[in-house]
Amino acid sequence: MRTVSQLQGYWDDVHRQKHLGALSGCSYAETIFFLQVKDILKKGDKVLEIGVGLGYVTQGFKENGINVSALDISQVALNRVRDYCEKLYIVDKISELPDNCFDVIICQNGIQHIPTYLLEIELPHLIRSLKPTGVFAMEFVSSQIAEDTGKDFNSDIKWDESIGCYCRTPAFLEKLINNFGGNCKLVYDYHGDIEPYIKGCHIFHITKR
Repeated sequence: MRTVSQLQGYWDDVHRQKHLGALSGCSYAETIFFLQVKDILKKGDKVLEIGVGLGYVTQGFKENGINVSALDISQVALNRVRDYCEKLYIVDKISELPDNCFDVIICQNGIQHIPTYLLEIELPHLIRSLKPTGVFAMEFVSSQIAEDTGKDFNSDIKWDESIGCYCRTPAFLEKLINNFGGNCKLVYDYHGDIEPYIKGCHIFHITKR
């Protein structure tokens, strides 16, 4: 299992190289539509984006009158979106997230790259930072081989070893979120071949209990 410093070094390098195979280049419009937050967002909202990719979504929030902050494991990534953001948060200082602050939190193409031990550290802070009426839109992928490929590792499971992909079933992830005071609503539930060993894509809308 890679340490936080190893993960940070990897993603710093990815961002320096603008590695298109590892970084999301999704547009703002397609992201908020896919995550089903288009009708939730309004001007003046406070949003936290987890994992900024190439920064197109971050820029879109800014251009649409939404007060966006960013959380990433890479300082290089955060530097890319600095001009669009109210606040920048690095993962190893996630405790600095404010309480009851964000109307919407989004994470697309990110959860599958976070080891479970680190997700267990991050989730309580993310749920804590949601407003009582806030929504955390989380996209994640699953495998038919294991409930959680980050913890119940099976030697038959293969993925891109350089990036790392941690598949989790909706049931496993919902239980984890519930343990940290969140409620889950499954708003997208696709089952089918995506990549070898990745057999599903899902979206939760998480609210505070």
